[in-house]
Amino acid sequence: MQFSKNWLKDFIDIDLSTEIICSQLTMAGLEVDGYEDVSSKITGKDSIIKLDITPNRGDCFSVLGVARELSVINNLKLSLPNISSIESSFKDEMKVKACAEAPSYFGRTIRDISINSKTLPLIAERLKFSDQKLIDPVVDITNYILLELGQPLHAFDRDKLRGNITVRTAFNKEKIRLLDDQELVLDDSCLVISDEESAVAFAGIMGGKESAVSASTNSIFLESAFFKPSIIRGKARRYGFQTDASLRFERGVDYKIQEIAIDRASILLRDTVGGRFSEVTSSTLKNQLPKQTKINLDLEKSNDLLGTKIPQKVALRYFKGLGFVTEILKNSSISAIPPSWRYDLTIEADLVEELARLEGYDSLPQLSLSPVYKKIELNSQSHLSDLLSAKGFNEIISYSFISRDDHDLFGEGVAALEVKNPISQNMSVMRTNLVSGLVSTFLHNLNHGQDSQRLFEIGNTFSLKNTKEVVEKNTLAGLMNGKVNEDNWKEKAKDISFYDLKGVVQDLVREFKGPCVFENCKIDFLHPGMSSLIKINNKIIGFMGSLQPTYLDRLGLNEDIYIFSLDLEGLQKNVSSSYKEFSKFPSSSRDLSFIVNKSISSSSIENVIKSAAGKFFKDIEIFDVYEGKGIQEEKKSIAISVSWQSTKQTLKDADIDSAVERIVNSMKKELGGELRV
Repeated sequence: MQFSKNWLKDFIDIDLSTEIICSQLTMAGLEVDGYEDVSSKITGKDSIIKLDITPNRGDCFSVLGVARELSVINNLKLSLPNISSIESSFKDEMKVKACAEAPSYFGRTIRDISINSKTLPLIAERLKFSDQKLIDPVVDITNYILLELGQPLHAFDRDKLRGNITVRTAFNKEKIRLLDDQELVLDDSCLVISDEESAVAFAGIMGGKESAVSASTNSIFLESAFFKPSIIRGKARRYGFQTDASLRFERGVDYKIQEIAIDRASILLRDTVGGRFSEVTSSTLKNQLPKQTKINLDLEKSNDLLGTKIPQKVALRYFKGLGFVTEILKNSSISAIPPSWRYDLTIEADLVEELARLEGYDSLPQLSLSPVYKKIELNSQSHLSDLLSAKGFNEIISYSFISRDDHDLFGEGVAALEVKNPISQNMSVMRTNLVSGLVSTFLHNLNHGQDSQRLFEIGNTFSLKNTKEVVEKNTLAGLMNGKVNEDNWKEKAKDISFYDLKGVVQDLVREFKGPCVFENCKIDFLHPGMSSLIKINNKIIGFMGSLQPTYLDRLGLNEDIYIFSLDLEGLQKNVSSSYKEFSKFPSSSRDLSFIVNKSISSSSIENVIKSAAGKFFKDIEIFDVYEGKGIQEEKKSIAISVSWQSTKQTLKDADIDSAVERIVNSMKKELGGELRV
């Protein structure tokens, strides 16, 4: 929001430089984007102040709201501009009807206006300084009131309305053409203003085309309403646009200012376009209006918390200046009821923040904290992050929201949680894994000249169980691409391979309790010959592999990408290893080759051999796999080196031979493996 500095003088008698005003607003918690000095033909030297209002401060989305803040900070009297009732000259039979979602609705008919009149110079200049286009006197004045008081208004062409006005929820698939000519298809979560035949406005967002004011308009119906923020919030964004009105309604406008705003607009319209005015007609559901809750504040405790010494008298001045109804309680406590324009104040901590703001964040004492040293143990997530960083990985943080296309690409058919009011169409579903975020970051970096990349992310993923229950899991995923190392004078850099990926994963799973095995997997976006499931304690905890070539083509890539993902839920961290004495006796090893079915995994073979190798077993290593000539088509030959070692004696050949015999027999019995000689 931006506005003229001199406009503030309609509300407060302030004589401070623009720089000081901006500094005061900043220290009071309002973000100032900057200011620009300008010259006004009407008010002389002026400045345009630009603010970035946070969602919780809807009360400052107006010149009145900003002036109120400055009045409290500088202990100035706040005055409203000339607002008086206009005497009605006729009665309009139109009736209005509010609803629970719009519990306060005011309207007034104005006939015989001169729509071709010129907007008053001061209003026109202030609108231009506020970056508002001049359209016609009626629309200009409604925009002026929106900026001045924070209350959006809308003017209908009275002669285009048919019967009475009702605020209601839209019918399912109800259509409306808006002022900007776009046609929307609404549903029953949307709110509309309707006459007796059809919807004439998308409530709180934009008016309808059919009832719009035009150059031939002779009579208008001026609307001023309060809509609950929950019914407006996200609706404009869902349809891909935003308006000044929706920005204010979804944050919450003052629910007691509607009649004041319509009276103020009526005075300006009378002075600009003339006309005859009807009485104000209204409909209010008091039991549906927001409830004002009394909040008790312990001032002594608040001062201890802030490190301040704010007297009770000053605290009362602050709260009264902000519009609170206050009461002095015992033991330096204060009872305060927030005003109708402050939705963000509900608990004692909110009042403490108000005291800090109005004292000025820059005036709070700066005290050094005394350090407290204690021994801490890194949790498994931090440890995994450090481990990957040591391996040259960079951590990323991506959005939990992804596009429907990305989910279809990497979601593996898992039911996704739809976002009802997405920030954009590229953020319409919750991610079911971290792959899409890693790939998107990789592509972004690649387009900026980063060739070799190692990325990882630790974050939550979301899925639907039985179409209703939301399952949230903590997940670790990583991506590798490019070279293992840089070119040097001795050797050329090697491309990252599947086994580099597997080595990283093996180092990670060693951090958890239980044996880890790798099995073949069928994941659409992974290469069938270079991918596997990851199991710990016979439970699938993740996957790893190279991206499927067809997916690489769709992404416009001509080099391999390697991905892994681990579900961290339920995994137990390994305790620190205890010292085990090295054996001073030599180890013995045997190389064995077995012919087994192609479908048998190496982990199955390792498990059988470990079980049969006996108490002196030390290690096992697969060093060759062969398929081809001399081996049946459905078979493969796998060569294994097995070693044994004792801590008490040198093993004899007989000890090793008996262990080998047990291995051969177990392989044949459990896996149908034949010893190759």
